[in-house]
Amino acid sequence: MSSEPSLVAVDPTLQESERCERISEMLRNIELPETKKRFLSPCVPLLSGNGPEGERALRTFFYVGTTWRAYLQKVQDLRHLRRIMARHSNGTRFVADLEAVVERAEALDLDAVRRKLRAAVETGIFPDLETISVLPMEAACLRERTRHLADTADPYSMKTMARLLPLLRIYDELSDRLDVLHRDVQERVSQAPDLGLYKFMGEKEYVRATQVMREFPGGGELVELLGLQRVMQLDPPVLSALLTIGRTLKLPRPDAAWLEIASFFLRSAAFGPSPSWSFRCNVPMFLGKILARAGIRNESGLVSFSVADLQLPALLDADTASIDLSAGRKPPPPDWKGLVLSNITRDTLVTSFLNNSKCTRVPGLVETVVVNTRSVQILSYIATKRELHTGHQNKGVPTALLRSRCKIPINLLRRFMHLRFVPRAELKDLSIRAPRAEIQKEVGMYLETI
Repeated sequence: MSSEPSLVAVDPTLQESERCERISEMLRNIELPETKKRFLSPCVPLLSGNGPEGERALRTFFYVGTTWRAYLQKVQDLRHLRRIMARHSNGTRFVADLEAVVERAEALDLDAVRRKLRAAVETGIFPDLETISVLPMEAACLRERTRHLADTADPYSMKTMARLLPLLRIYDELSDRLDVLHRDVQERVSQAPDLGLYKFMGEKEYVRATQVMREFPGGGELVELLGLQRVMQLDPPVLSALLTIGRTLKLPRPDAAWLEIASFFLRSAAFGPSPSWSFRCNVPMFLGKILARAGIRNESGLVSFSVADLQLPALLDADTASIDLSAGRKPPPPDWKGLVLSNITRDTLVTSFLNNSKCTRVPGLVETVVVNTRSVQILSYIATKRELHTGHQNKGVPTALLRSRCKIPINLLRRFMHLRFVPRAELKDLSIRAPRAEIQKEVGMYLETI
């Protein structure tokens, strides 16, 4: 078996959950230990380096499959739902779906629900279904917050976007997780948290895989840290935030490998619902101010913080990966098309980009979305909103929509089968080579009339 498939663990186009599930399934299907070792040989050594692929591999191996307690901790006050309800009571009107959320929320005793959520976080006892039913409402309000922030931000201010994009992505991930958690509860899926590799492979195959991992340099340390992660349940962005702190403060040594930094923090943590750290370190004054904005205290060389205190956007880049703050500032975000591609699977975030006129003025940006997304919802939205498929900057959008393999409703695409949108040469080519047979037929019928 080729060893290349194991590099799915560092594929930046996939989320940690999908990467973890894929590599677990591959390992589960390999019988011989020697073959397992060859399969993992391109991937595990990346953890002993300090390149970006190693960080993605670390986030894949340390991914926690079920982390309901961490999610409830972030939304236990129902802050976004209460904010929307306050705006509604002051006369603000929202779209129909959000109005329905407000109507359902008004029938609940939110104070009692908040008390139950706090109790669940403190005790670790999963709340009842009635309490969990409020999570989709908070998720909907969180998406409204994401949309509002994306619409009001200046996309040409690099400083603003460098600060905002990680926050939008974190909000987007959290709202998706809340919906998934609610759906799992309805389907009676077990909510016992555990390491993703253990969850996807099962105990027997997980033990076999860890035995193979021990044969690599630093493999014994990796297996021990996976055991600690099963207890601590740190989310991937939190892991990257710890890597940022390690890179910035040169812990445990300058140019430390990813596994060394992870070992330093996992072994020095004080366990609890929100793991915390306290250690002595020489912190320059300018770095102290930067870290303070990230929720990290520095009192006469004693650095302390907890997971709940961390302001993750201040410690992560636009893709929620770690950064080195020792230079005193965050690096500028990548180009706009790069940002779109790195977030192309996040419909809420992509929709926020498309609703911001300053973003869609970038030539070719909407076409980039059409070519790369597989979301029928996003493509249908582009096909129905005039500003997204007209104008010089969007001249390639109609053709890209007609060439898409996704099942966009044909009634949305008929308007583009016209010389006003697509050149004659492109229409002739589409009548022969369009990926969908119904597009070929419709375009061919139009060409017969001109």
